[in-house]
Amino acid sequence: MPLILVLAGMICFGVFLGYPKYQIMKLEDQARRTLKSGGFEQFGANYRPLMSAAKIDFSVLDQYPNIRFYMRNTAYAGKDLPEGVRRMVQTMSCDSIESFRAMEYKERTALLNVLEEDQITFYVSLKNKFGAELAAHQQKLSACSNFLALRNLKEEDGQDSQQAALVPAQAPVIPSAVEAAPAAAYSGSDEAAAH
Repeated sequence: MPLILVLAGMICFGVFLGYPKYQIMKLEDQARRTLKSGGFEQFGANYRPLMSAAKIDFSVLDQYPNIRFYMRNTAYAGKDLPEGVRRMVQTMSCDSIESFRAMEYKERTALLNVLEEDQITFYVSLKNKFGAELAAHQQKLSACSNFLALRNLKEEDGQDSQQAALVPAQAPVIPSAVEAAPAAAYSGSDEAAAH
């Protein structure tokens, strides 16, 4: 009889300790399935109208775990980008994972585990209207400086925010590429854009 009680106690203790890990494993599987099933293509479809309004051709090539974002500013003919826009292209991948702060603790942990285990990498390419590459950057999301800060967020920190759906993080749009380009680039005159 005492052996049965000890055994039942050990089983209960094991379930108590193992259940949170099991939940996170299930959430990791769900996140991985969502990311592999073309979640980034939906992201591209959602942002396409906004990008076309900013005169930027935008496409996403989802080759999980390599996600490529191609942008072409159809109004800018210059060969050089302002330093602020170039810096933005370099930081947009890491900035996109800041949206994970709003997620529930276990979902955030699961998604961060998937980013780290699968080595998900964002490739960002920005070209001018002639197709000349203005800026390009590649970033492994688990190597971002804010990744560790998100990993270390306590469970209480995430409780105040609303529970977010488990979807791929949204990369920021590039309206400043249009704003930072010389005004002559939008006059319709290639001659004026050269000055």
